[in-house]
Order: sequence, then structure tokens, then C-alpha cells
Amino acid sequence: MSSPISVGVIGATGKAGQSVVQGLLSSPFDFVITSFTRHTSVDSEANQKLRAHGVHITGYDLSQPRAVLVDQLKGIDALISCITWEHLELQIPWIKAAKEAGVKRFVPSEWVGPAPRGVIDIKDKKLEILGLIQRVGLPYTLIDVGCWYQVWVPKIPSGRTDPHHSVYIDHRIVEAGDQRFALTDMGDIGRYVAQIITDPRTVNRHVFAYTEVLSMNEIWETMARASGETPEKEYITEAEIRVIVEECRKRLAASSESVMHPSNILDIANFNMGQYRISWCVRGDNTPEYADYLGCLDFWKLFPDFPRGRSLESFYRDIVEGRTTETGMLPMPNNA
Repeated sequence: MSSPISVGVIGATGKAGQSVVQGLLSSPFDFVITSFTRHTSVDSEANQKLRAHGVHITGYDLSQPRAVLVDQLKGIDALISCITWEHLELQIPWIKAAKEAGVKRFVPSEWVGPAPRGVIDIKDKKLEILGLIQRVGLPYTLIDVGCWYQVWVPKIPSGRTDPHHSVYIDHRIVEAGDQRFALTDMGDIGRYVAQIITDPRTVNRHVFAYTEVLSMNEIWETMARASGETPEKEYITEAEIRVIVEECRKRLAASSESVMHPSNILDIANFNMGQYRISWCVRGDNTPEYADYLGCLDFWKLFPDFPRGRSLESFYRDIVEGRTTETGMLPMPNNA
């Protein structure tokens, strides 16, 4: 019998983190899971729920000497980061400690779609983190999952989708709405991750795991089928998005408030989502074809018999029929 795989998760109580933990818990592989959480949150309700499912809870403090973190990481086979997008630099001490502790694989916080440098600021920061990983020589696996279904929940006349339609997301269809891009239900991320981290072929590689590849027009058509109603449609051009992005950039640069101050949230959302929409809906970066160009491994070529995740139509049907408790998104598409 093979030994259990020891997996540590940073940020296990966030949106991506919860999906990762649920995927590990439901996997047929034998995982021993540790949630690394701030000392002040060890006894939080969220961590108590994880503990009830057999997850070990370990408190950490990044202000302590690195040796303490190194000791906590000893014996961890795979360390998965679900640190949120605005705190990506907090991965740096974990990377250095993981290398010293002999962690066999580090999965940095990605959880969105592939893109080249110079298109999405958040992605550029993630590529800088990858550079550090490679400089210290820590084994890694990058996992991109495309756009989350939860980002796009079109409005319908009955209002049944309103609780899931984020006010922070511009739902206007970009250009003609024909550019296809990859999507994944947030709830399926963990299932894909559990499969990826058990395979030696994915060490030091970039994996693209996704469920559907659809255009914005096809997304709206899917909602129409699921709801029996015609979703609202408005349009925006690439040029208009670029103006919004630059205006938000200027205001954020001039702001004296912290990045996530309430007065900045709409500008942050419009800035980041504007860049994502240009990447996804204009450039076509978030596709299996472009991922292949970047050298990514395609999840479905690696694991052709793996059960495919929930379809977008099924996700929308659950929403319109009131069978989901998911209530929209954080200000960004990337919980990470």
C-alpha cells in the first residue's frame, strides 16, 4: 500500500481554498491535509469546520524566524497556495521555507487562465513569483483553471439570477462576443488539483485544467436554455475597456487609501476585470490552443478518463431553480 500524500494548504478558508480542500477530501487518493492558518484564526468557525472533516489546523506567524516555518513544513509533500491576489507577495517566505524544508512540490496561487507577460498586472505578479520559485530551485506545478463560472451570471427578466449577479463585474458583452475562452465551476477546481498533484508528469510544469470553452454569446445562450428567459444584453468595445482601465489606473495611483479600501473597490474591479476581459474576450489567451503555445499541459490529454466537471448549463439551472447557496463573487475573479 502506498504511503499517504501529505498536503498543506495556505488560505484553505477562502473560495479557491475551500474548493481545493473539498477536492482533496473527496479524492480516492489518500491525502493527509493540513490547513496553514494565521495564529489568530486557528479557532475560527471556518477552521473548526475543516477540523471536523479531519483537516489538521496549524497556526503560523510570518513574523517569526524562518526556522519555525521550516519546521512546520517538514514532511509536507505538496504545499498549495490559495493566497488572495492582493497578497501574492506573502508567498515569498513560504517558498523559501518550503525549499529549506524539502517540500516536494509547491503549487503557487494561480486559479485563473493563462496569459503572457504584459497583459494582466495580476498575472505579471504571479510570473514574478514563478521566477523566485525557479531561482531557489523549489519543485512546483502551476495550475490554471480558466475563468470561473461564478464570474458570469447574466441577469434575466424574472430576477432569479440577481443574488448571484455581482455588482463588481461589468457584464457587457465584449465586441461581437464571439471569442471563446475556458471556464470552470469553482467547485470543480479541487477535484482537478487532487488529480494533478499525484502525477509525476506535472512536476515543474504548467497545467491547464478547465471544463468548458465558450464565447460570451454562447454563455448568454446557455443562460437562456437554463432559465427559459432571454438574458439582458449590452455591449462594450475593446477601446472602451482600455479607456476604463487607464482611468482606473490613474485614480488608483493617485489614491491615498489602501488597495482594498471601500472607496477603491469599484476601480480595482474595473481595472482588473478590464484587463482580464481583454485577455479572455479579445486576445484569446484563455484557450487550450494558446495554453498549448505557452507550453502548458492540457488536463484532458493527461487524464482523458477523468470525470468532467459540472457544465455551465447545470450551474445556471441550479441558480435559477434556487439549488445553490453561492451568492456571487468577491470584487475580483481571482479569489487568489
